[in-house]
Amino acid sequence: MLEIALGIALVLGFMRKIAYAGGVVLALLIWAVPEGFGEPCQAGSGGTDIGTGVIYPIAFLGLIVINATYGPSRFSLDNLIERRFPRWAKVAEFGGTA
Repeated sequence: MLEIALGIALVLGFMRKIAYAGGVVLALLIWAVPEGFGEPCQAGSGGTDIGTGVIYPIAFLGLIVINATYGPSRFSLDNLIERRFPRWAKVAEFGGTA
């Protein structure tokens, strides 16, 4: 359910601040618990294989940096909501208002 809600929020551009931060946490949990941090102690890995799951938190952190650096997106549901309710930017934006 969390993954579906996160996917819908990302596609629609809804509550992006919470969606990006939640994506980092969810991706770290998935990487840590079921993937076992890539199982670096597994036989044959040489202790250097951290797996592929770590790329998702890095991608979400990149989205946070892009949003904070370049400001809000014109093509998001948050932008439409902010036009009617300017205080929505506190929930949706990292780098200010639209």
